[in-house]
Amino acid sequence: MTVAEWWNRTRYRLYAPVYDWFARPFERGRQRAIERLGLESGDRILLVGCGTGMDLEYVPDGVTVTAIDVAPAMVRRTERRGERLGLDVDARVGDAGSLPFSDDAFDAVLLHLVLSVVPEPGEVVAETARVLDADGRVSIYDKFVPAGTEPSLLRRALNPVARVLFADLTRRLDPLVAGTGLELRDREPFLGGLYLVTVARPADSALPTRRRAAPG
Repeated sequence: MTVAEWWNRTRYRLYAPVYDWFARPFERGRQRAIERLGLESGDRILLVGCGTGMDLEYVPDGVTVTAIDVAPAMVRRTERRGERLGLDVDARVGDAGSLPFSDDAFDAVLLHLVLSVVPEPGEVVAETARVLDADGRVSIYDKFVPAGTEPSLLRRALNPVARVLFADLTRRLDPLVAGTGLELRDREPFLGGLYLVTVARPADSALPTRRRAAPG
């Protein structure tokens, strides 16, 4: 285990008791991201870096949920939230960069507030593409530098501290997706453009027809 991996596990073990309180301001974006997936009963979905399971508040009945996180304290909270909501949730401790699942195992994967946190985000996106069904879709919700721009002076100034405490503020989404076989289909900025909601699909998949996103 690298130092970065050790710290990532440690800090989220410490944050687990208060995570919901800090993450609450970002819930509108999380809800919107899940709406755009158009989840249906019977879908198999994977929450990568599930945290305390806040995504579970917005998934419809009838889906099968698998959740994974590096911090056991987070996984336990996800399990409890799933039980409270009456959802079928298989929550487990694991590494987002080396997912313990077979190819094409999921109809949808949620990458919410995780790509700015993990040490090797490109590996996480590649693993996501591997476990995603050929007709599947990926919901990405996180803080990214807007495409075609450079990190602002403020982002660069804050990033050394932010990267240690909670997230890297200078990551770009497009390079993380390049070469994975996924294609970004749309982008919706949130919170003044600091956060981004987008859906990715396998590049050779058809445009959505069967599944339609909820109206916004």
